[in-house]
Amino acid sequence: MHRKGHLSPMKSEGQTPPAVCPGFDIHYPCYLNPGFRSGMAKGLKDVKRAYFDPYLKEDLGVVIDRSFQPATEILINLLEEGFACTLSISGTVVELLESWYPDMLDLLSRAATHRNVELLGETYYHSVAGQFRDPGEFETEILMHRDLMKDYFSAVPTAFAHTDYPITPATAEVLQDNGIRAAIIEGDNGPALDTDTNHVYTYNGLPILITHCNLADDIAIRFPWRDWDRWPLTADRYAEWISVSPGECITLYLDYRVFGDFVGAETGILEFLRALPAALAAKGVDSIHPSDAVTRFSPHSEIGEAVNADNQQLTIIQQSALHALEDAGALVADKQVWRRLLDTEHLRRMAMRSTSCGKQSHPTSQQTVHDHFASFMRVLSDLEERSTPASRSPRAVISLRCVPPEKAFHFSSQDRPAGYAAHSLQEFVNILEFASDDVISHHLDRGDFTRWIELVIGDTTLAKSISGISDRNELRSTIQKRIDSLWKRIR
Repeated sequence: MHRKGHLSPMKSEGQTPPAVCPGFDIHYPCYLNPGFRSGMAKGLKDVKRAYFDPYLKEDLGVVIDRSFQPATEILINLLEEGFACTLSISGTVVELLESWYPDMLDLLSRAATHRNVELLGETYYHSVAGQFRDPGEFETEILMHRDLMKDYFSAVPTAFAHTDYPITPATAEVLQDNGIRAAIIEGDNGPALDTDTNHVYTYNGLPILITHCNLADDIAIRFPWRDWDRWPLTADRYAEWISVSPGECITLYLDYRVFGDFVGAETGILEFLRALPAALAAKGVDSIHPSDAVTRFSPHSEIGEAVNADNQQLTIIQQSALHALEDAGALVADKQVWRRLLDTEHLRRMAMRSTSCGKQSHPTSQQTVHDHFASFMRVLSDLEERSTPASRSPRAVISLRCVPPEKAFHFSSQDRPAGYAAHSLQEFVNILEFASDDVISHHLDRGDFTRWIELVIGDTTLAKSISGISDRNELRSTIQKRIDSLWKRIR
């Protein structure tokens, strides 16, 4: 919309301005310790001290001072003046604030319990669980978060933030089965792609609001850009853009850290927040809650391509991490640590450039992406190995665990690397399905498959079973049968 200096189509003169449904995502990830190496957690009772950033508490304190506290103080005043908005508060940020900064949690509670706030449901750990093949963990975290909202803020959410990855028929069904009556989805991907965002829709019968990514990014991304042709962005100008936009309702969903942290206070972003509700009101734009929007406005149409958890756009290393995470759920003993690894931020940092849509984007280097993936896989592998004593079959856990990149099986031909690697037995089998004949022949001739399974995975039984097998299909079948039998020992 405004990225290239072009305004959206305007309403005809005399038409009623759309309503605006503003929402704020309040979360703080448990960032990884980039220096973690195998053995660092040995002997520690609390492995979180080794796995996660040792400066997590101090860095969160900085974010509170720069963003959370001043933005919440402004928001409370705006709520008192009649501004309506929605808040999505993760279980992770509640845990961290309760442990380290209870005064900030008290301040946040004043906003969350205000009569003009609607609390959104979400996954407790701001989690990728909705991208798993099995929706069980997704449903578990929805219920965990619902209980938290009820315990801390005396609210049971009936609208849900589904903005970190595309909604699917499976996740929509889970939401409806658990009392969710509306969901907010992101406008730049999945079923909402190329859809006019300024209406209410339905997806598999569930009422849907779609975030207006361009308008959100005018605040989250372009606000501080001095070379932007619409800089400086004032509240009055922004309210004018909204008031002349077509449609019934504009949904804005912004990372709370935009206000003072990702976009610094020196840019005037906090003053912009303070002035925006009055500017909207002056243009006749009402602020409303998601539950009000889906009641007030009739669905424009049903949207819904057949998106499922296996065909979402992920890079090859994001797919590796996601599948390893899902498998780890049945292997690890410490579920809290595992769930903190499910944070969507970890997967976002494994892409060369993450999407924005009201969030900070991460343009980065290939080396930075690889380093983050390596740190992630080292932590996950170590967590799985630490879980062996508590397992019904420690030997099975060792064989099924993932390994970090330095221990992965890196496929290649005689001439060059193939560009993909296996970090577990299951990923190894999956790659055997599409690897070229010359790659497979190269490794079979050298005995690489048997050697990796015996020396790295540590499964001598399987290594002996595949020794001498040269047929691709027989190789895959033998390994998959072994994997299936190992899972039976655990489940």
